[in-house]
Amino acid sequence: MTDKHDTSTVRSGPSTSPASWDLRHPGSIMRGANGEEIHEFLGMWPLKPDADLVGLRDALSREAPFWGGPGKTFSEATTHLGLIRTARWFVGTSTEFGPTLYFVSQFDSSLEKYFDDFVLNGKTNLEKIWGTCIGCPTGPNATARDIVQYVARGQIKTLVCYDALPSLTLGQIQKMADWYQKTQKFQRAVFAGDGNLEDKVNAFFAELAKPYPFVPSGADIDADVANEQQFTDVPERLGVKKAA
Repeated sequence: MTDKHDTSTVRSGPSTSPASWDLRHPGSIMRGANGEEIHEFLGMWPLKPDADLVGLRDALSREAPFWGGPGKTFSEATTHLGLIRTARWFVGTSTEFGPTLYFVSQFDSSLEKYFDDFVLNGKTNLEKIWGTCIGCPTGPNATARDIVQYVARGQIKTLVCYDALPSLTLGQIQKMADWYQKTQKFQRAVFAGDGNLEDKVNAFFAELAKPYPFVPSGADIDADVANEQQFTDVPERLGVKKAA
């Protein structure tokens, strides 16, 4: 029997507005002590037999400027969004699809807002990743929104999710880091004993008032993932016999 209030398996209707996505549920929500929220998304999509995993890897590389135009890598562009706490892609198998692309992300916004921002990645960038999957809209008539809608429809429900700092947004964490570094610099200047203390205090408060620069994010890319054994040996490693 299904609880009449349980909508986890109910698909939403067709998209009717720019802020509406075909999602099954709002994803897991981690709440802080004062009502702050961290949200997440998990999805899966069937890989094409000729999926270019090297191209997918390169699109997300921290070295090559493939994302967002010249001079801006995926991690640099993502940093400036100021919302995404973590994101990862990996390949496995599933009984539904066989070879499967999985995506996991945690962020400082609602899932609807997250997908609204996803469109800003642009069609070209989105195609480099989800264009490797069966059924993803591609070609001259496909739009970034079409691809993001495809991504949304691949949602699966997360069983358990953890975040170390649900009471702090990325902006708050970065500002704290900025203030810590400026305070540490001020303390060292005071302990040095040279110069006028009042000038140092004024300079310190002037520094605190300045906007803080984005703290660079990081992206770790495994260049050999497309060539390594990813999942076929897992049953053997776990000591589980394969079904006859």
